Amino acid sequence: MPPALWLIAIPIGLAPIVYVLRRVGLGAIMAAIITFLSAWLAANLPTGIVLNLLGRPIALDALSQTTLTLVFLATSILFLTLTLLSVAQEKRVTHFGKLTGQEGRVFYPAALVILGLFVAASLSRHLGITAIFIELAAILMVFVIQTQRLESTRAALRFLTLVSLATPIFLLAAWRIDAYQLSGGIVSLVEIDQTAMLVGIGFAIWLAVIPFHGWLTSTATESAPITAVFVLITFPMVVFSTLINLFADLPWLINSSFLMNAIIIAGVATAFVGGVWASMQRGFSELMGYAALYNIGCTLALLGLGGQAAVLAILVNLTVRALALVLIAVSTSTLYLRVASDGFSYVSGVVREMPVAAAGLIIGGLTLAGTPFTAGFAPYWQLLRSAAANNPNWVVFLVLGGLGVAVGYLRGLWALLGSDQSLESASKPLSTHILQNTQEPSLLMIIIIVVAFVCILTGLFPALLIDPLRDTALRVPWLIP
Repeated sequence: MPPALWLIAIPIGLAPIVYVLRRVGLGAIMAAIITFLSAWLAANLPTGIVLNLLGRPIALDALSQTTLTLVFLATSILFLTLTLLSVAQEKRVTHFGKLTGQEGRVFYPAALVILGLFVAASLSRHLGITAIFIELAAILMVFVIQTQRLESTRAALRFLTLVSLATPIFLLAAWRIDAYQLSGGIVSLVEIDQTAMLVGIGFAIWLAVIPFHGWLTSTATESAPITAVFVLITFPMVVFSTLINLFADLPWLINSSFLMNAIIIAGVATAFVGGVWASMQRGFSELMGYAALYNIGCTLALLGLGGQAAVLAILVNLTVRALALVLIAVSTSTLYLRVASDGFSYVSGVVREMPVAAAGLIIGGLTLAGTPFTAGFAPYWQLLRSAAANNPNWVVFLVLGGLGVAVGYLRGLWALLGSDQSLESASKPLSTHILQNTQEPSLLMIIIIVVAFVCILTGLFPALLIDPLRDTALRVPWLIP
C-alpha cells in the first residue's frame, strides 16, 4: 500500500476500536494518539503521484500535505481537551448542557472516519470525486454537530442541506471540466463563464459566503465548543485547499470574465457582514461563529486578490485560524465548568475564578480579528496591502469588519470583568446551576497557556510562522496575477 493511503486506512480502520472503547478513557486517549501520529505521518510523507486509479491520478501535493497536517494536529488537541473535560466533569455533581458526557463520545470515532474521508478528498484531483468524499464526510458531521443538541436539529439540518445542495452543482461542474479537457482545450468564453458560475456557487455554499452562512453560525451557536470548532476548522480548510488546487490544475478558469472579481466581492462582503454582526452578539458561541465567518471572508479576499504572496498569506491565515479556534474552544469549554451558558449575562465576574480561560478566550478572538501583536495580524496586514493596491474602498469594509470582531470580544471582556457572579446568582433561576469555587483544571490551563503563547509569540515574530510555510507556498503553481 502506498504510504499516503495510510492516512486513510489508519483513522478509518481504527475507528471501530475507538467506538467500542468510547465510554472509557482508553478510547479517548487512543483517538488522540491516532490523530497525532497521523499528523506526523502527513508531515513526513513524500509528495507526488500516489497511484493511478481508473486512469485518474491520486496525488499528495504540498498544499494538501500542509493542510492535512494542521487538521490532524488541531483534532488531536480537541480530543485531548475533550478527555480532560470529561475527567473534570466526573468530579462535579452538576452536568451542563454543552459539556461532553458519555453521549458526546461518539465524536471520537465519527471524527476519525471524517478525517479519513477528508484525506481521500484531498488526494483526489477530480472535482466530482472530491465532492462525493466531502459529502460523505458532511453526512457523518451531522452526528458530530448533533452530539450535544439532542433537543434541536436545526444546526445539523442546515449544514447537511446546504452541503448537499452544493454536491450536484460540483458534479455538473466536473462534467463540464471533463468535457473541456476531452475537447483539447477548445472552449468558448461563454462555456468558461458557465463552468466558473457552477464552481463559484458551489464553493460559496461550502465556505458559508453570505447569504449561505447559516450552517456555520448555527453550528457555532448550537453545538458544543469542541465539536463546533472541529467543524469550523476541518471543513473550510479542506475546502480552501480544494479550491486552490482547482485553480492550479485548471488555470483557464481564471479567464472567466467575472469569477475572480466575484470572489473578491464575496470575500469582502462576508468579512464585513460577519464583523458587523459579531459586534452585536451577546454570547461567546455566537460571537465565535461570526468571527469565524469574518475570517473566511478575509481568506476568500486574499484568494481573489492573488499576487505572489497570496498562497503564503492564505496558508498563514488558515494556520492562525486553527490556532485561534482551538484556543477559543478550550477556553469556552473550561468556562462551562463554572457557568451554564457562555452568554455575556452569565459570565459576569468569571475572570476572578477562571482568569486563564478568560484570557485565552479574548486572545483567541482578537487573533481571529487580526489585531496587532497577535498571530492574525500578519495575514490581515497583507490583505489590507493587496486590497489597497486594487481598490481602496475594500480596505474600509475589511477594517470595519475587523473592528466589529474586536469590539465583540472587547464587549465579552467587559462582561467577564463585570460584577461577581455569586452576587447575581440569587436573582437567577435555580435551573442555571451555577457552580461556586470551581478551579481551572491544571492540564487545561497548560493547553490554554501554550496555545495563547504561540498566538502572541508568532504575532510578535511572524517569521516563526511564515518561514516554515514559505516552502509549501512556493510549490503551489499559482497563476493568478
